Amino acid sequence: MANPNVGQLVSQAWQKLTNDGKPEDNIFEEYSQLKRMESGKAFKSYTGGRTLIGTIEYAVNSTVESISPTQSLNTEIVDVFDEWEANWKQYAGTFSMTSFEEAVNRGDSAKFNLEKGKLKNLRSSKRKTINEHIFGATAAATDLSGLQSLVPDNPASGTVQGINAGTYTFWRSKQTSGAQTSSAHDNLRASMRSIRVLCSRGQGVKFPSQYVTGSGTSNGYESLLIANERIQNKDNKSANAGFQGDVYYFGSAQVFWDGDCADARMYALNSENLCMAYQSGFWFKGYPAVNPANQLLDVFKSETQCQLYSNNRRHLGVISSIS
Repeated sequence: MANPNVGQLVSQAWQKLTNDGKPEDNIFEEYSQLKRMESGKAFKSYTGGRTLIGTIEYAVNSTVESISPTQSLNTEIVDVFDEWEANWKQYAGTFSMTSFEEAVNRGDSAKFNLEKGKLKNLRSSKRKTINEHIFGATAAATDLSGLQSLVPDNPASGTVQGINAGTYTFWRSKQTSGAQTSSAHDNLRASMRSIRVLCSRGQGVKFPSQYVTGSGTSNGYESLLIANERIQNKDNKSANAGFQGDVYYFGSAQVFWDGDCADARMYALNSENLCMAYQSGFWFKGYPAVNPANQLLDVFKSETQCQLYSNNRRHLGVISSIS
């Protein structure tokens, strides 16, 4: 026969499963900003509370002055403390497992554990959404406060955590431009030096602990570094013309990229002043399956109650208009 008998071929041999018992992820990224926040001191657990609040010191005591020996002191009462307030945000998702899926996905006929696979997908999907919102502009009232709101391109705009940055200059984050002069990224390192000083508390004090940007700008930063061309073995057959690329530094701060951050921005962040708060027991909390009365399936639910907040915006900055 000119063409093989497809039916006979199918009947004589099974397909060979190559994925070692789990689906190969073709969708999700690392979500490096969320991952770094989870593993550092910026990850804060709280129990209860209608909202999040924080006390701030915002003014200088104006009674301080030089005086003569017999001069009366200024006893005016000066307000120097206040507070910010942020609302909790709630993220949730579900997956369903039908009785038919449970029946056919058993024993030697199961290619992988379907229930565990759906659970992992739900968790990764939630991580994707939260990480996107970290770099967002808080488009919906239910979204957490994103960096475009906490560290905007225009620091004098908006009311953040109950305080109007247009009115109160102490509550403004920092900003500088990273626009090129003649060639791509030719002003990037100068802008990083500028934002580092703007976000600091003084010489060598309270510098940013990390810079995060998009992958294109990260590549641009690497292109500014000294070429690392060296022989890798004694046979002189192997040379390395690039850096390892897993992490860069600018001074003592890590420089990394996240796929959800726009290349036009680089954020200068401090883990002491930008925190991810979550209700204890409600970080990716899962619930027992629920079986609807009129459907042959189980519904699994998961939720996270959290909020991204800043307790001191002047130590956070953004390099905008990077080119």
